[in-house]
Amino acid sequence: PFSAQTCPLVRPHTRTPMMRCWLLAIAGTARAALAAAALAHEDVVYLTAPRSQHRVTAQSDGSVHAKWKHQGSWQRFALERREGPGQLRSGDVVLFRAWTGKRLTVQGTDVHAKWSHEGSWQSFVVELKGGEVGDAVAPGSTIFLKAHTGKRVDADAPDSPGMVQARWSHHGGWQELVLERHSVLPRCADLTAEQIPDLLTVTAVPLPAAISAACGGSGVKTSCRHGFYAASPQSDSHALLYNDAEGRAMVVLFDGEDAVAQSKEIGTEEVRGLQFDPSARHLVALVSGGTGIQNSPSYFVKVHVPSLAIVWRKPVESPVVGMEKWTPDNADAIAVSEDRYVLHSAGVCREGTWCEGRQGDLIQVLNATTGERLDEEGKDFSAARSCKQMVAYNPLS
Repeated sequence: PFSAQTCPLVRPHTRTPMMRCWLLAIAGTARAALAAAALAHEDVVYLTAPRSQHRVTAQSDGSVHAKWKHQGSWQRFALERREGPGQLRSGDVVLFRAWTGKRLTVQGTDVHAKWSHEGSWQSFVVELKGGEVGDAVAPGSTIFLKAHTGKRVDADAPDSPGMVQARWSHHGGWQELVLERHSVLPRCADLTAEQIPDLLTVTAVPLPAAISAACGGSGVKTSCRHGFYAASPQSDSHALLYNDAEGRAMVVLFDGEDAVAQSKEIGTEEVRGLQFDPSARHLVALVSGGTGIQNSPSYFVKVHVPSLAIVWRKPVESPVVGMEKWTPDNADAIAVSEDRYVLHSAGVCREGTWCEGRQGDLIQVLNATTGERLDEEGKDFSAARSCKQMVAYNPLS
């Protein structure tokens, strides 16, 4: 989540071998002070079902639901007044543009965000609960959204949990939605070095298990050089993966208050990478056998959030390149999407290959649900003397 566009957190890197445990520096977020004035054209908002506090969510495939309480990018919508710039008032016709560029659409009784159209199917009349036509709509107001069909949107109704639909013309509790304004984070590019310290807070959190004070010369089990941090705009939880003093690969989950919520051992290999999946309901870790335990495979490990229960643990296997004897002292070797987990790393070419005994690299792709290796999508490049070790998904595509 750390980019030139937003500054939700800062991750200081601390290397203090003499410490018996690491202190994880968590940087809080600084939000711009926003007046409680009326909402306006192009404001970014959340649509919240007050009964459950679940928010309307648009996923990358265009499906829309209200299953989660998250306040991430998937729950944000740009509010577009049909009349253009100006304050939002009861009776205005509006459109809601999702993070994908698509707009909320009512097709029959279904609500989706598959199209970027700006037609009647994407238009909603905002009705302020308890208000009159023309009244200003402030953040936190309860509203109804009337679709082109004359029906009003209901989200996470008791008879259809998690669903967003437009079935009835009622003004009932099932049709109530709360409009919340998204608090804009300061852009890192707009901040000076003098401003940044005043916008951050730092919390020191002792880890539940100490890390070894000794660093191996070439990356061995209990190396103190590796710690991988993960956060997600879809969740307040954040996580750390590291090797403790006993050589165990430990995942630590922190809650929104930066307290330790859970910790779990996921192996005895050396840690190599950690990411949340796009929904933030799972963490994906890479642990390496080559530098941690000689002649032991490397593994992808998928764990559930917040329980940290292991969903599956799958070895990295290749007929050409082995990661059992050696892997690079690397970072960012994995990329995670909704349905694919990708590894790009290096190892030693196996006996009988043209590059036998030399360095080679591989890309391996796994099915996110089952952990099945998708050989038709992976590659064994066998590029000698080439230390391939990074991969990333384009967040827009």
